[in-house]
Amino acid sequence: MARLPTPVSQVNEAIPEQLSRIVGKLLAKAAEDRYQSAFGLKQDVDRCLSEWAAKRTISTFDLAQQDVPDRFFISQKLYGRDREVADLLRAFDETCEGRTGLMLVSGYSGIGKTSLIHELYKPIVRQRGYFIAGKFDQVVRNIPYGALTQALRSLVWQLLTESENRLSLWRTRLSGALGTNGGVLAEVIPEIELIIGEQAPPPPLDPTEARNRFGYVF
Repeated sequence: MARLPTPVSQVNEAIPEQLSRIVGKLLAKAAEDRYQSAFGLKQDVDRCLSEWAAKRTISTFDLAQQDVPDRFFISQKLYGRDREVADLLRAFDETCEGRTGLMLVSGYSGIGKTSLIHELYKPIVRQRGYFIAGKFDQVVRNIPYGALTQALRSLVWQLLTESENRLSLWRTRLSGALGTNGGVLAEVIPEIELIIGEQAPPPPLDPTEARNRFGYVF
């Protein structure tokens, strides 16, 4: 899922808040945030049913108190990088306030740079933002703009999960920005035609002009 689901209690006010929290836990994006056993889920649901049958209301209680996994599970939580994560989150908060910036993360191969960056995923999604990523691995290393193309393809698929109203706004913005050059971008990100419609192939140019045009459009 590209975004956090709307709590079911907001979709239907008749649904008790505690039951809504259980559904939210089942739909959590991170595996460690979900129920780890059917037994743990059953205990919470049984308590809700018992309280509802007795007094037609359900109290607020901590979920998963008896949720014990039946197999060994390695947490996805990143340890030992609290300061670096705080710096990234601070930069993200600043962008939410309208400022712009660039953060660079460096380190030896395998030290955990990718895991560190992905710590931003949850806060961004929580703010209904878009988290996109691309990687200059062996597959795309020799492809111009390969990692950026990966990231933008991810963005396109996230946009396609939006409501028709928001998708229409993006369609207008993209079409206005690309103008008659939509076909240039569609050659490397064909999925974009799912948003802006089928694009005419770009007119042929000599290699230098074609490279300049691509750089301008990109």
